[in-house]
Amino acid sequence: MKWNDVRALYPNQWVKLRILNSHKDNGYLYIDDMEILKIISDDKEATLELTHSTGNSIVFHTSHDVIKTKLIKNLGLFRRISN
Repeated sequence: MKWNDVRALYPNQWVKLRILNSHKDNGYLYIDDMEILKIISDDKEATLELTHSTGNSIVFHTSHDVIKTKLIKNLGLFRRISN
């Protein structure tokens, strides 16, 4: 399903999606094709769903014209080594 279709079906709502196809450009991941996993009723539930999202699932609000997320480089773990 395309983002415009999701926005038309569920205007001004939070949705949990599975990313089926995406591409990277200028430090962003643009989602091209998706599957709706869940329609979310409020902000509190959206936050909870987001914290439980793993792998290729994402929570996004349909008020956005474009569905994209900023790519963050994994910096790994840091720890202090005592002398």
